[in-house]
Amino acid sequence: MDILYWAGCTFRYRFPEVVEDHLKLLEKLGFRTKRLTRELCCGDPLLLMGKSREFKDNAVKVSKLLRENNVDFVVTECAGCYHAFKAYEKVSVELPPIRHLSQVAAEALRKTSISNQKEKVAYHDPCELGRMSGVYDEPREALRAVAELVEPLTSKDMAMCCGGGGGLWALAPELCLTIAEIRLERDVEPIGVSKLVTACPACLLNLSIAAERRKALTNRGVEVVDLGSYLLSRLEEQG
Repeated sequence: MDILYWAGCTFRYRFPEVVEDHLKLLEKLGFRTKRLTRELCCGDPLLLMGKSREFKDNAVKVSKLLRENNVDFVVTECAGCYHAFKAYEKVSVELPPIRHLSQVAAEALRKTSISNQKEKVAYHDPCELGRMSGVYDEPREALRAVAELVEPLTSKDMAMCCGGGGGLWALAPELCLTIAEIRLERDVEPIGVSKLVTACPACLLNLSIAAERRKALTNRGVEVVDLGSYLLSRLEEQG
């Protein structure tokens, strides 16, 4: 099956190593993956700011770019890109089928079992993937194939925001980090896991910095990791 992988701006510029993990994971799961030599912005910032006309104009350009590639579907792990792509239909812009990486991974891993001991991890629900797009189950299903999943004290539609979305990073970065530190202190540290997995680059960025601050303060470390990278690492342990 041929798929087009869409990284998204934040993953491309902030986490290029995670992009490579996603491509390796998709190959390991049996997909023939194509990647664009040049991506455009999905338009999610315009959508969140309520700039409907500009969002549609941008969507038309992205749609043309994606439809030029003869693939079965497009896959992305960026929660913001996934949310934006799903909104294209509302402005009458057609796209190839769009799937989140967690959906693809969950389906592919249904017959996979990690033979060695499963470590305990927690999953943080990104706002744009969970509350705004309704994707709650597939990331958990994929994680349960390779790990023992423990829920944070608030999760799914009640999950606390990491603080890093909606353009707040550009306006009030310290506020973003304070929110993330509260999320870790209140909802993650009490459950005693050493790893927090998420499926959004903004969450990954903000929570990672907050986790380092919490470690310096409490000497208790919670490692924040990307979902695709974590799945790949667990599968590679199996050879």
